[in-house]
Amino acid sequence: MSSTEEKVLEKLDYRILEINNISRSADVSCIIITNRPPASEIIEDIKKTVNVLSVFSFLSTIKAKGKVKDFIELANKDYVKFIMLDEVLVKLEELM
Repeated sequence: MSSTEEKVLEKLDYRILEINNISRSADVSCIIITNRPPASEIIEDIKKTVNVLSVFSFLSTIKAKGKVKDFIELANKDYVKFIMLDEVLVKLEELM
């Protein structure tokens, strides 16, 4: 594993990675923590990948829903500090 891949994995909640092992297309809700208060450019960039539900600028936090694979892709962005799983929107039993 390259150092770039390791840096991306460090930004992801381990539960996101576990769900990814079961189904990359699972629908989840996540909390994205950014390195700085999310400006409109950051929010628009995130909207290209996942559905933004709410923005808490004073906490540098964005709540969004989308596919697991899309949140893993977002972890590659420089402005992302950490992505934490909030909720699984599809029962995992249905995916197995």
